[in-house]
Amino acid sequence: MDVVHAAEMPWGESLVAQRGSYDMAHKRLFEGAEDSPDNYMLVMSKEPKSYFSPRHRHPWDQIRFCLEGKIPIAKGLFVEGGEIAYFPESAYYGPQEGGEDRIVVLLQFGGASGQGFIGPDRVTRARLELAKEGRFEGGVYVRDTTQGRRNRDAYEAIWLHVMRGDLSYAPPVYKTPIVMRPEALPWVRAGAEGASLKSIGVFPHRGLSINSWKIEPGACHRLSAVRALRLLFVTEGSGTIAAEALRRWSAVRLQHGEGAELRATSRLELLELSVGSVIDLKQNT
Repeated sequence: MDVVHAAEMPWGESLVAQRGSYDMAHKRLFEGAEDSPDNYMLVMSKEPKSYFSPRHRHPWDQIRFCLEGKIPIAKGLFVEGGEIAYFPESAYYGPQEGGEDRIVVLLQFGGASGQGFIGPDRVTRARLELAKEGRFEGGVYVRDTTQGRRNRDAYEAIWLHVMRGDLSYAPPVYKTPIVMRPEALPWVRAGAEGASLKSIGVFPHRGLSINSWKIEPGACHRLSAVRALRLLFVTEGSGTIAAEALRRWSAVRLQHGEGAELRATSRLELLELSVGSVIDLKQNT
């Protein structure tokens, strides 16, 4: 188990400089293993409304939880404060333009196709290498050749560079991003007195589930061990997990097979993102 306190971490550099957005800032919370189909990255993102990204798609999955502000994901469609969006592998979205300044919890992880996810350090190296032969502008990588101007989505260009020209998109299981509104769901008692749950979304093809937990002051709840990576993010209150302190914007990582006890000192609310192993899912099909 690992615990970090995001509210006390400094904002770091933009991890999406390939989109031309250097005024964005990130906090890197947890990361997986490169070259694994289960690689992932959990970050907090501070995004200005000036950020722009063209319509595009990814060969991996992502989840965005809007803490504050308003995220544009298509013309006239936003993920607003308190809402959660799932961006499935291969599903188009965008353009991202306008909205409001926002703070977002972002999880990106390898999709069901098993192609994995490229971590931020490799993305940065690839961007700097590609910049020697072209330029990134407006979310696009541009090269001027003897045959004329050649454009490629910025992230696609990086993926092709890292993966040595190998890029394929699996047929999308869902045609569009899915925006969830947890406030519309009731709390349901779960386990011990004082513990409540909202089951927000379940996406079995990727072994993904999205839940919210509420633990009342003085109450506790045992998270049983499961065969999945679980990432918890505290949105309100204080308490402990396995004797480790929790407070607003604390993040917890429970690895496959790890359980832990949550205990609240003030009313504790957490988002739980649970992601199964691509290898395990393929073995079970």
